[in-house]
Amino acid sequence: MFQGIVFDLDDTLYQQQSPFAEAITRLFPNFPADKMNPLFIRFRHYSDLHYMKSITGEWSLEKMRYERIRQALADFSFAPSDTELMAFQTAYDQALKTISLPDEIIAALTFLKQQPLSLGIITNGPVKRQTDKLNALQLTRWFTPENILISDGVEIQKPDPAIFQLMEQHLRLPAESLLYIGDSYDNDVVGAKAAGWSVWWFNHQDRDLPAEHIAFEKEIKSFEELAKTLTRSSL
Repeated sequence: MFQGIVFDLDDTLYQQQSPFAEAITRLFPNFPADKMNPLFIRFRHYSDLHYMKSITGEWSLEKMRYERIRQALADFSFAPSDTELMAFQTAYDQALKTISLPDEIIAALTFLKQQPLSLGIITNGPVKRQTDKLNALQLTRWFTPENILISDGVEIQKPDPAIFQLMEQHLRLPAESLLYIGDSYDNDVVGAKAAGWSVWWFNHQDRDLPAEHIAFEKEIKSFEELAKTLTRSSL
């Protein structure tokens, strides 16, 4: 039985592809609709790949954001102008203001809040940007602010196990009693397992598992499956 459950934010508690697709469609209406999901996967790949460059100062945050969408589109032989690429982040930010929780997640969080469990969130990203998302999703209905860790705020980035160990201190719970749920194999699965936590990989984007991978407790493929699994009494 777990004593605490901690979630990733982006593309775990809400569908990040929806605002992404809205921004792409607005700026690049000729981009093939059937390629939207593969494009989003590449966008997330480059975002994770280049994120640390913006943290170390090798790249500015603006350059990282420009390169992740430029490289993702280039993978599909789609080469917009620099002006269009630079406009993408603004369109994406606007779309993120309208994000909402899936009904399944609302039901699951409401159920969990009524259980003898501690709940938390660990998310990578700039403090203001992630806080805006947290507020748009009204997540303080289920999570207390002190149990929400934003990487830039604590100066530790997933997959560094130290950010998971910091959450252990906030929750006052040992690693073996905690479950982490996230969509990124590299950041979420690797990081949480390195800290000694149980992990559910929320692979609703159907990403390939690396050929050389570590063992984790469960792979979940949809928001509906995640909600059903979370609301079972055998957690």
